[in-house]
Order: sequence, then C-alpha cells, then structure tokens
Amino acid sequence: MPAATKKPRYQPHPMLAREKNTMAKLAETTGKTFAQWVELARKKGITDKWTLKQWLMKEHGHVSMNADWIVHSALSIDVTDYDVPEPLVDALYSGPKEALRPLHEKVVDAALELGKDVIVTACKTMVPIYRKHVFAELAPVEGGVQVRLALGDTKEGGRLERGDARTPGERLTHCVVLRSPKEVDAEFRKWLARAYELGAEKMEHAVGEAEPPPDLAKALRSSSPAAQTWDTCTPAMRHDFIEWVVSAKAEETRARRVAQAIQRLASGKRRAY
Repeated sequence: MPAATKKPRYQPHPMLAREKNTMAKLAETTGKTFAQWVELARKKGITDKWTLKQWLMKEHGHVSMNADWIVHSALSIDVTDYDVPEPLVDALYSGPKEALRPLHEKVVDAALELGKDVIVTACKTMVPIYRKHVFAELAPVEGGVQVRLALGDTKEGGRLERGDARTPGERLTHCVVLRSPKEVDAEFRKWLARAYELGAEKMEHAVGEAEPPPDLAKALRSSSPAAQTWDTCTPAMRHDFIEWVVSAKAEETRARRVAQAIQRLASGKRRAY
C-alpha cells in the first residue's frame, strides 16, 4: 500500500479552488482560457478600466462580472503567486521580524493539532487559519505575533482583548498579542480550541447583520440573480462574502473578488468558498 501523502503545512486559500472552477467554465463557454482572455485584453492596449470592460462586453459578449475579472487581471501589476503560500509567510517574517518566526510556527503547530480539517494559508499581510470558516489569523507586530480569534461572545480580559472590527459582524472578534513561545500556554490553547469549534458553525448567534461595502452593494444591485441569492443568505454567509472582499489589500484584488462573489451568488451559491 502506498504511503499516505502528507498534507502541506501551508495550503492555498480555499477560494482559489473556486477561482479555478470559474476559469474552467469560462474556457468551456467562450473557447478561450482565462489566461488567453487576459492576454488579449493586454494586447488591446487600453489602460482605462471602464473602456476596456466595455470592449470586452460589446465586442466579445462577456457578462459584466467576467469582464471586470479579466480587466483587473489584465491591468494588475500584482504577480504574487497565492497558490504557493510558504514564500508569503517567509516574506512576512523577514528582516527585523525574522526572530518572531518560531513563535508564529508554535501557534501554527497548536492550530494544526486541533484537527485534520485545519487549513493554514497565507496572504501578503497575514496568515489566516480555516476550518469551515476562518477562526484565527496571525500577523507579526512590533515585538510579537498578533493572533485574532473567532470567539463570539467570549468575555475579554487579561491578555484577551476585543478586536478592532473591519466590518459589522466581524467573525474574528478578539485578539491577543503573544511575545514569547511560553505564552502559547494552556489559556491560549483553550481560546484557540474554542475558536476552532466556532469555525465549523454558522455563528448566527455571534455574527450580527452586516451591510455590504459600497462596491459589493453596487455589484449586487447590477445582478438580480446575485441579489436574490444574497437575500437568502444567513448573516454568517453574508459576512464571509464581505470579509473576503474587504480583506483584499490591493484595489485590483478587491475588484476581482467582488466579481467572483457576484458570480457565485448569481449561480445560486451561498458560500464564499
């Protein structure tokens, strides 16, 4: 019997698999791959986003969301490979922050010990940890590693503080800054385990109703099927879409995520990933 393949320590973001499925469907329906459409858009030489989008829609029959996705990929200068997350972690902990890497890895070890369904991925500025939903997020800060946790209505106190919400109904509700490996102690592991439990739940009791940001709201108004699906989503489902959009650091990435969210909703899918 062949040996079981060991799961990579860091894995691509769960949403990337959905992106690949969308790319495959685009190739099936248009006869060109997503990469070919991006190259065609680049060769057109139009640098204005709106003009390029109109050209794709009028000349090639793309729907608005697909055109947005192609445009922002064609004009983007972000060449980060999110399919290979480990170099993103290396970059986060480079230079003066290199000394924090062992502390970071100890937190990752604690998360991975919670279950085989834990996914640790990476972005340019943070390392999210997922179960069914994101339940923790790591980032280096001055002198330590900040860990944001999905702890719902857990009472704050001591090291555990209420986090600064990025959006109404923020899933990651609390944060703690660890400054040495010994602080990954029984108390911290208890918080992490509770966040892991909530990472499998809908969390309506912990996630309030959230208004979509203006760009997502505008896109929803432009797509009746997407808006209809949005209306059937629970607060937790809506929050996941909103968090996916607002966590983007670059304008191009954010616009692409809005387009992808609308595509998923328009096809009747109520999960962001």
